[in-house]
Amino acid sequence: MLKLEKSRFIIIITVLYAIMVFYLSVSASIGDLKHFLKTDLCNPIRDILLANDLSSVLKFLVASLHAVQDASIDPAHVGIYFGLGVLLYFVLLTSKKPTLVRYSAIYAVCIGTAYGILNEVFQSFLPYRTASVTDAISNLIGLVLAQIFVILFVLALKAVMKKKILKGQ
Repeated sequence: MLKLEKSRFIIIITVLYAIMVFYLSVSASIGDLKHFLKTDLCNPIRDILLANDLSSVLKFLVASLHAVQDASIDPAHVGIYFGLGVLLYFVLLTSKKPTLVRYSAIYAVCIGTAYGILNEVFQSFLPYRTASVTDAISNLIGLVLAQIFVILFVLALKAVMKKKILKGQ
């Protein structure tokens, strides 16, 4: 019963997140969000790094961001679809179908990519938005990075749990 409640919760969160992604993709004015990310989020991080004498980390992050932008990859798309990829992974992990559980990372990338492409196609019908292949590629990169992150996190968690069990014996 508890697993069923957890899976419903994860599904609801994922659907709400997907609705938010769709809203952002059809919005005419997402400049406010970009302004928030640039000033309200990045400036405090910059200040913390500088205050702790981590200017080399700051230089690395800024150089990485410039490299990503030079490659026409949209960091906002990568980040948003990273979140969607993590949620999709956990939704599929709670499935009753063993195939979905076993290949949850692959299915998460496929479902997320299809959703991203559909969003891009929908944008092509809006007069104030344009569809972009580079956005779809950025979405895919975010989904793949999410799966790599989740798999590494799960493996690390298993290693820690195994180490605790061995210590306890």
